[in-house]
Amino acid sequence: MTSTASEQRQALATALRGVTADAPTLCEGWAAEDLALHIVIRDSRPDLMVGPQLPVVRDWARKALENLRKTGYAQLVKRAEAGPPVFFPQSLPPLNDMMNTAEFYIHTEDVLRAQPEFDPNSPRVISAKLRKRLWSQGALMFPMAARGAKKRITFVSPGFGSRTSGPASAPKLRIEGAPEELLLWAFGREEKAQVTIAEG
Repeated sequence: MTSTASEQRQALATALRGVTADAPTLCEGWAAEDLALHIVIRDSRPDLMVGPQLPVVRDWARKALENLRKTGYAQLVKRAEAGPPVFFPQSLPPLNDMMNTAEFYIHTEDVLRAQPEFDPNSPRVISAKLRKRLWSQGALMFPMAARGAKKRITFVSPGFGSRTSGPASAPKLRIEGAPEELLLWAFGREEKAQVTIAEG
């Protein structure tokens, strides 16, 4: 059975190859090269995610990051496409799907939807299997979005159901859309997520 995370990793690599290193993304402050570097670090150099903030290793970590960046955009995308070393836990299919399906779906959209030629009326077509998995993973993500918004939010997706999160006393929102669009909204891509929102 094909891994949804592996499919979305390939989709992300394709999206990154379709733009230049300095192309915008929906990740604030990040160009495409920054996003590719993030994936490489997340996959194989997690020490560099925190190293620049730790005084004892700050200089070393920053140098290591700069050396990674100097390998060039094409090489960063190639490494992002290849994934983590086989001995890393996230290379195991079940953990890979759990950790990376939503991550790579969202980052693929971060690239595609940030481009001036993106047509909101023709979003990327995804499989029923991926949509089902994204809805399932929303069970973990939606409560965090509700807490961040300080609201009681009912996420509704026709054909999948609804999930409500947030304090009962908080202002209420109803957000409706496909699972992938709800997830984009929950991850802070509100302006690009194709959802309908109603208060109360």
